[in-house]
Amino acid sequence: MTCLRPPIVAAAALVACFVLLAGSALAGQGPSTDPDGATGRVTLSIIGTTDLHGRAFPDDGRGGLALLGGYLRNLRAARAADGGAVLLLDAGDTFESGIASNISEGALVVDAYNALGYDALAVGNHEFDYGAVDDDAATDTTADDGAPDMRGALKAAAARARFPFLAANLIDAATGSVVEWPNVRPSTLVDAAGLRVGIVGVMTRYGLSRTLAANVQGLDTTALEPAVEREARRLRRRGADLVLVLAHAGGACFRFDDPTDLSSCDDDAEIFQLARRLPPGLVDAIVAGHTHRAVAHEVAGIPIVQAHSRGSAFARVDLAVERGAGVVSARLFPPQAVCAAVARDGWSCANDGGTPATYEGTPVRPDASILAAMQPALDRVNRWRTEPLGVTLETPLPRNPDGIESPLGNLFADAILAAVPGADLAIGMGGRRAGLRRDLPAGPLTRGPLYDVFAFDNRVVTLTMTGAQVRRALARELTRELARSLRGIPSVSGIRVRVTCGGVRRQLEIVRPSGAPIGPEETLVVATTDFFARRAARDAVAVQPAAALASAPLVREAAASWLSTRGGRLNAADFLTPPRWETPDRGPCFVAVPR
Repeated sequence: MTCLRPPIVAAAALVACFVLLAGSALAGQGPSTDPDGATGRVTLSIIGTTDLHGRAFPDDGRGGLALLGGYLRNLRAARAADGGAVLLLDAGDTFESGIASNISEGALVVDAYNALGYDALAVGNHEFDYGAVDDDAATDTTADDGAPDMRGALKAAAARARFPFLAANLIDAATGSVVEWPNVRPSTLVDAAGLRVGIVGVMTRYGLSRTLAANVQGLDTTALEPAVEREARRLRRRGADLVLVLAHAGGACFRFDDPTDLSSCDDDAEIFQLARRLPPGLVDAIVAGHTHRAVAHEVAGIPIVQAHSRGSAFARVDLAVERGAGVVSARLFPPQAVCAAVARDGWSCANDGGTPATYEGTPVRPDASILAAMQPALDRVNRWRTEPLGVTLETPLPRNPDGIESPLGNLFADAILAAVPGADLAIGMGGRRAGLRRDLPAGPLTRGPLYDVFAFDNRVVTLTMTGAQVRRALARELTRELARSLRGIPSVSGIRVRVTCGGVRRQLEIVRPSGAPIGPEETLVVATTDFFARRAARDAVAVQPAAALASAPLVREAAASWLSTRGGRLNAADFLTPPRWETPDRGPCFVAVPR
C-alpha cells in the first residue's frame, strides 16, 4: 500500500495521511450541488494539480494522467447534471523530470493536458529547464541574433497547448514589462456555466534562481501581490464574475478536518502572505503549488487549495456563485489521492488488489483517450531511446562502486574535456542527486540508458583558474562530500588529485597524468559543468560570459558525441587505471560518514 504523507514525525504523518485520504473519500461521495438549490446559483468545481514533474504514468497504483482523467469524467458528469461546470488548472513545474516528458521536452504532457481539457497553467521555475528546443524539433526558436532561444522549449510547449500559460509577474528585464510570448500571458478569461471567470497566473518571487541560469538570463520576477492586484482589477473591469489566482507558490498544512484551523500550517508561507495582502473581495480562490505540500484552508477569507506533487493527488474547491452577485460560499475538499484502488483500510491506495476507487458515487476508470493522446509523442521518445551509439560496454559502468573513484564519472569527465578544445583539465560530477543518477548496464549502448544517467540540461562551460584555485575548489568539494558518504565527489580528467593526511588535516595536490606537478600560479583552462562553475566562480581568474552559455554543448550530448566518436568496446577498468583520486586508505582526515 502507498499513502501520501508529508515527511514529519511518523505519528503525526499517519494522522495527516488518514485525514487527507479518508476526508477525500468522504468529500468525493457527498452531494456537490448547493444545498439551498437557489435559482440562479451555480456550482463551479475548481480542480488544481501542481508539480507533476512529467509523471504522466502511474506508479504503484497511484497517479497517472489517464487515471486523473477518470476522476475528472465523474466530476464533470456531476456538474453537467446540476448545471454547473468544472475548471481544471495546473500550478506549474509540469514537465521536467519524468523521462518521457523530458525527452519530448514536455510535448507528451501537453498532449495529455489538451485531452484532459485544462483551462490554464501557471509557468513555474522548472518550465525553463529545457532551454532551447532540440535540434530535431520542427519549431523555429532562434532569437533575432541567430543564437539559440534559451526559452525555446517553453515557448514550443505553450504553442502546442490549447490552453494559456500564465505569468503575470515574469518580467523582461530589458523592457521592465511582463513577457509577451505566443500563448503566454498574465491572465485569461474563460466561460463556465454562463459565468466569466478570470484567472491570474504568478510564480514564486525567487523562482528564477531555481532553474538553470543560462535559460533565464534577461528575465526577472516581481512581487506577487502587485501583479495579482493589477491583473485581478483588469479582469473585473473586463466583466469577470469571479477571479482566481493560479500560483506557482504555495504553503504546507498537515491537517484538513477544519479549513479555518491553520494550526497545522506553515503560517509564514508565501501563498498565505499573498492572501493576507490582497484587498478583500478582489480574489475568490487560489490554486497553489511549488512546495510539494498540501493546503485546503481559508486564509483572510480566501480559499486556498494545493495537492502535493507528481500526480499523486488533486485539489478541489467548489464555489457557489450567484449570478450577478458573485461567490456566496465555498466548500474546500482535502486533497484527493489519485488511486486506482483503495486498500482495506479505506483510505490508502492499494498497490494491487483492493477495492476499485469511486468518485462522485461512480467507479473511477482510466480514460483511454488520454493514453491515446500521449501515444504519438511516446512513440517518438521510444524511437529516440533505441538509437545506437556504436559502443558496447563489456561490463557495467557504475557511478560509485566502493568509495571515491567512479568509472562512469570519469567517462563523463573525459567527454567534458574533449568538448572544449584546448582545455587543460575537466571537472565533472559525482553520483548523488543532481549528479549521475543511474549506472550504465553492460551491452550495446543506446541513447536511452545514457540519458537516464544524466537527464539534466546542464551545459559544458570553461573557467580560467590557477593551480591554487583548482586545488581549493576541489578541497571544498571533498570536504562537502565527506559529510555525504563520498557520493558526490566530482570526477576529473587531465589531472590526478593526491590526498594525504597530516593528523586530522587534509592536504590536496594536483598533478598531471604523468605525475608532473602543477604550480600554484600556473594558469589552467578548466572545462566543467555550469553547475560546478557557479560554485567555483569565486576562485576563477575568468568565467565564460553568460551570453556564451546559450551555445555551449549539453553535458549529456557531449558524452554521447564522445562515445560515438570513440566507438568500440569499453569496460569499467578503462576508467579506473591509473586512479585519478589517490586517497589514503585510512586516517582521521579521511573518514566518510557511513552510508
